[in-house]
Amino acid sequence: MFGMPINRYGDASVFEASKELSTPSVSANDVLIEVKSSSVNPIDLMKREGYGKTIFEKQRKRLFPWILGSDVSGIVKSVGSKITKFKEGDEVWGSTSDPKCGTYCEYNVFNQNEIDFKPENLSFNEAASLPYVALTTWSALIRWAALRPQDLESKKVFVQAGSGGVGTFAIQLLKYWGAQVATTCSQQNHSLVKELGAEIAIDYRQEEFQNLLEDYDVVFDCVGDFGGSESVNNCLSILKDETTSHYISLNHAFLRTIDEKGLLLGLPSAIKLRHQTKKDAKPINLHWSVYRPSNSGLRELGRMVKAEIIKPVIDSVYSLENIKEAHEKVSTSHAKGKVVIEVNTE
Repeated sequence: MFGMPINRYGDASVFEASKELSTPSVSANDVLIEVKSSSVNPIDLMKREGYGKTIFEKQRKRLFPWILGSDVSGIVKSVGSKITKFKEGDEVWGSTSDPKCGTYCEYNVFNQNEIDFKPENLSFNEAASLPYVALTTWSALIRWAALRPQDLESKKVFVQAGSGGVGTFAIQLLKYWGAQVATTCSQQNHSLVKELGAEIAIDYRQEEFQNLLEDYDVVFDCVGDFGGSESVNNCLSILKDETTSHYISLNHAFLRTIDEKGLLLGLPSAIKLRHQTKKDAKPINLHWSVYRPSNSGLRELGRMVKAEIIKPVIDSVYSLENIKEAHEKVSTSHAKGKVVIEVNTE
């Protein structure tokens, strides 16, 4: 089997082409998928560089050569003995959090709860661009912040960094739920985010959003702690000082602090930082989201895609052999929407 694994942490040059990878075996609850397309998410770059290596060191050592990638669209090749929903030949899509089930390769197995039937109105490339960013947003709003669509109707929501993969999806979803959306992006992407549903687009290179926005109900921060404490404080400053306000971050410095300081010093520091940030923000509700697969979320995504409520936003498409260039593209933070990886074109 062909794939592009990594054998060590580092920059995009650590990817190595291999035609000698073993096709994984199928257990009772698994589905073997011929990967047609995948995509690049920022978490893939972070893992490639070693993010979380202190806590997950033993687990990851067993994975090398490690195949990254979370999103998949493809064709079912075989199913486990307990699978009744899928059969050979079905076109499916999904996303995984299992580090053993990377998608930068020709075949891999997925748990049946992490995939669903691909919407017929999407190509394989389009389908691979959505699951991870959609379920990241879904997890953040529904699972971690415990918000419902009706909670956001007519509410003012700020999306920090709206032209990336998560941002372009979040704007569409929030607009569909009736929110009034403001976002930041470069001037050249203003027309894109407004077409997706943002009412206010702020050029972060020219203006400070905290000087322009006030009395917001929710901040959905795609930058989070990776932008530094000042960025987080700026987001908090535009929220209403009420118990009904929510700050939702997709990135927390927890694992990064442990990687920098080691487990012995880093863990107490990360916990202290988390508690102090929450204390300083009161009465605002703070949430640090972690991606979780959701079969119900994937089904709802499929419904919205079929109804053309949600549309994929693709910046560019690369072949699997050019995964290095695809990662470098995402690392610039200049991609509009998603960078897609075409794996099997036959």
